[in-house]
This record gives sequence, structure tokens and C-alpha cells, in this order.
Amino acid sequence: MIFKTAVLLILGGVLANNYVFENFLGASRLLGYSKKENKLLASGLGVFAVVLISAPLTWAVQAYVLQPAGLGFLGTLVFTALILCAAYLVACLAKLLFKKELGCFFPVLAVNGAVLGLVLNSVADGLSFVPAMLTAVGVGLGFFCGLFVFAFLREKIDELFVPKAFRGLPIELLAAGIISMALLAFK
Repeated sequence: MIFKTAVLLILGGVLANNYVFENFLGASRLLGYSKKENKLLASGLGVFAVVLISAPLTWAVQAYVLQPAGLGFLGTLVFTALILCAAYLVACLAKLLFKKELGCFFPVLAVNGAVLGLVLNSVADGLSFVPAMLTAVGVGLGFFCGLFVFAFLREKIDELFVPKAFRGLPIELLAAGIISMALLAFK
């Protein structure tokens, strides 16, 4: 695989195929999240870590267990269990390395739609190992960047000039839709 292809796969996950803004997978973290930077950082890094751990696990299980045995129909169930194990591993690593419990972040990491969407799309596209891992890095970075871009945008929305009916979630949904349309330019 050449360097250009690798860079394009990563940038594709960040910009052109951003799972948060284009597919709205994991968008609940984006829209219903607090404005505190440390929580954004923890959530973004947590999802990035779960993506990086679960992508090779699920690829290996698909390539060496499910596909040869003709059990592809069990993919979603098996992948969900593997993602849950990866989220538990990230929670244990966070406790060991940072001496901090993830608490409410653990379920967020375990049931994030972006992680499962990435795994299922990689299997559906029939990606080999290296492109699947580069796509996972791009999706993880795209999720991380999406959280911070949207938090910055949320700070810039002046609630005084927004009509009362659009304040809160409605204006955030409109902003997410506009960002999604802007990212279509990268396709």
C-alpha cells in the first residue's frame, strides 16, 4: 500500500466519511454532551481507543472464524460482544494508567454507534487488514475532531439572537446538518 492511499484513507475517515456528521453514528455524544473540555477529551480519546482496539479484533474474528465457518450472520452479535470487551479493556487501562474510573463513560464507549458502524462497514466493504486499520484511525480521529468542532460551534452560537423555538437542541441539529453538508464537498 502506498503512502498516498494510506493518507487518503485516514483523511476520508476524518472528512469525507465522518461517521458523526455524515452517518450520524455516535451523534448522541455530539448533541447531548456537556461543554467541559476534559469530558470531551475523555470521551473522544475513549472512543478512539475503543475503535483502535476493536477494529483488529473484529477483523481477525471475521476473517479467521466467522467467514471460514460460514457464520457471517452472527457478525453483529459477535462484534457487539467484542466491542464491549474492548470498552472494558479501555476502562481497565484508564483505571490502571490514570488512576481514574471511567464511570458514566463506560456505557458510552461500549454502545457507541460509530464503533459498531465502522466494524460493520469494514466487513461489508470487504476491506483487508491494513485498509481496515487505516479507516479505523480515520474514523476515530474524525469522531474526536467532530466533538471539538461541535463544542467550539456550540460556544459561538449566540443564544440571544436565536429565536426561542430554535434554542437548544433544534439549533444544534441545524448546525450539525450544515456541517454535514459542508463535509459533502470532500467527496
